[in-house]
Amino acid sequence: MKKFFLFLTALFAFMQNVQAHPHAFIGMKTTPLVENNTLKGFSVQWLLDEASSAELLYDLKVAHNDPKAKQAIVDDMVKNTVSEHYFSYLYDKQGNRVKYTSHPANYDIKAVGNQVLYHFDFFLSQPQKLIDNQFVLMIYDPTYYVSMYYDNKSAVDFSQLPSNCHGEMVDQIVDEKTKQYAQALDKTQREADFSLGKQFAQKVILQCQ
Repeated sequence: MKKFFLFLTALFAFMQNVQAHPHAFIGMKTTPLVENNTLKGFSVQWLLDEASSAELLYDLKVAHNDPKAKQAIVDDMVKNTVSEHYFSYLYDKQGNRVKYTSHPANYDIKAVGNQVLYHFDFFLSQPQKLIDNQFVLMIYDPTYYVSMYYDNKSAVDFSQLPSNCHGEMVDQIVDEKTKQYAQALDKTQREADFSLGKQFAQKVILQCQ
């Protein structure tokens, strides 16, 4: 997954003094996008931690008076995000993985104090009816190099769901052995464990009658 590490290089400053996993943190907000009782995609916001934001904030400052330069930064981030399927994994009632288009919308990055806020909308290749179905969305870095998390249950906005649907955010239950394994990893290890991130990923569940 070399593209993933290229994405990290573009998105985060390399954190020299951190040893244990994870090395960087992204606070998330997510909103299911609904139209005519159909799930068409998700709107997401990612707030990078201060250390991870530093290099990108510098690039944005340099490009402040050059709209083309800033757009190039945004376009590069979006391209890398799309190449990794938005780091988002959506499954239907039968456990089938739902595919996305490669054309996000409403994307931008901006400074919020000493942090970078990155937001975009992404869409399902085939919109899904919100009737007699269940969807589970997990957004995570497979290696757990970056912790992508919701601060609280209100970080997921279910206000667009129809009355026959219920949404909730569920924390994963991670056993102590897995936690200790993650903490023992450091960035000098060459072989990444691509199963680790999923074990820590919070779940957004949409249940529709």
